[in-house]
Parts: sequence; C-alpha cells; structure tokens
Amino acid sequence: MLQWGAAYLSEMGFDESRLTIELLLSHVLHLKRIQLYTSFDKPLTEAELASLKALLQRRLQHEPLQYIVGTTEFMGIEFAVDRRVLIPRPETEALAEQAVRHANENFSGQQMRILDIGTGCGCIAVFLAVRFENASVTAIDKSSDAIDVARLNAETNGVTKRITFSILDIFEAASSDFPSKFHLVVSNPPYVSISEFKGLQPEIREFEPSFAVTDDADGLSFYTRISQLGKVLLEPGGAVLVEHAYNQSESVRMIFADAGWGNIQPFNDYGGNHRCIVATNPSSQQ
Repeated sequence: MLQWGAAYLSEMGFDESRLTIELLLSHVLHLKRIQLYTSFDKPLTEAELASLKALLQRRLQHEPLQYIVGTTEFMGIEFAVDRRVLIPRPETEALAEQAVRHANENFSGQQMRILDIGTGCGCIAVFLAVRFENASVTAIDKSSDAIDVARLNAETNGVTKRITFSILDIFEAASSDFPSKFHLVVSNPPYVSISEFKGLQPEIREFEPSFAVTDDADGLSFYTRISQLGKVLLEPGGAVLVEHAYNQSESVRMIFADAGWGNIQPFNDYGGNHRCIVATNPSSQQ
C-alpha cells in the first residue's frame, strides 16, 4: 500500500507523495510512521483499507493533509487543526523563535504579558505559554470557531490557565479592551492580497478559511492597524513582532516607520527571505 499509494499520488501530480501515504496509513492504523516499517508485513483489514481509500480520495480533491489527519506540528508541539483555522507554516516558526529571542534578551525572569493577534489554532500563543511559565498570554481572534480550536490546543498542552482567549476583531478593538499593557505583541495576520489569493493553490484557496489568508485588499491593512494600536498597547521596551509575505518587507517596514516606530529590524525565515519584522515601542526611544 505504501508503494502503490506513493506511486499513485506522484502520478497524479502531488508532491511529497511518500510522506503523504505514510501519514495517511499511520492515521488509519493508529501507528507512528516508524512502526509502518517495523510492521511492514501487516495485512490490512477490509475496514482499514476502506478508511485509507476514503482519506486518499479526500487528498485527491486537494484537501490539505493536515485537515485529513486532524493534526499538525508547530515548534515540536502537536496541534489540532481543521477547516476552521489556518494551518501553521514553517515561516511562522521563525516568528515564534524571534519572539523567544526578544523575550530572553529583554524580559528574562520577568512576569511577561504577551498579546497574540489573530491566534487561529493558537500555535503561537500556546507555544509561548509552554516556553515561558512566567508569561500570561492574551489570544484574540475575530472567529469564535478559531477560538474554540485554540482553547482545545491550550487544554491539550496544559496551558489553559496562562492564556486568556477573546473573540475580538483587531479593527474594532480599542486600548480599553485590554486591561493591561504588553511586553510583546505577536501576529501572523492575513497578508495575501485579494488579487494574489485568486491564484493560490486549491489547498489554500478552497479549504483554508479565507479571512485568515487575505485581508480582501492589498495585503497590508493589518500592519497599518497593528502599527497604530501597538504604540498604546506596549510597555516601555516592548516590541511588536509580525510575519509578512516574502515580498512585503519594505512595505511593512515603511508602514511602521510612518507610524513613528524607529527601531525596526527585519528577520529571515529558514529559506533566507525577510519574513518578519521586530519593531520596538517608540515611547522607549524618546
């Protein structure tokens, strides 16, 4: 089945065909991938074979593998995902790493307050809550469905008490919606322009929630809002960290510069592209 499935998926034009069939078969048999090979001579029952074919059919319709198996990994932590939330990407891991670096360099040993804007499945909020036991995290999203998934992931990873979830649209939010200021504001906002969205692969365009992918505009509107609100939400010395598209670095930097942010640093993803910026609270630069 592994050999046949990998060959068939490859013939149908799917990348990573071997990995895909391994993960689908692991899911059906409730085995780890390595166990597929330690039990390679195990015959499949008719029920198992039917389940595998049903999952394979979903993948052939371009449904993302992560939605089919119901989980994905982010920063070494397993997260539940489904069509209510965006699937975490490796680029966002680079953003999470920069948040850790900034926190360690500036707030080591302190009781940190962190705001995650557009939390989705909660991958950033949960990871930072796991990483920093001295942190309290506020995670907001305009989607109640996304908040439900994020709550589940917080509970699974034992950090429910350190995260406050709130259904809140950042464009409607005011500083009064937040009872305290934050040391870090982190966000992976929708940054795909509406024109680019139409040309995305069907896995994203047809299955992932569009409001988590595109701002239905030029892809930059969230940065304008975050650059404005961030100035009143941060503690002195605090920072905003945002992910952006590979070709948006200069545009995002200019948005923050025009809003009065002085210390703006770009950082690369694992592919060497500028994919996030860190902007320090302007009030601390006076």
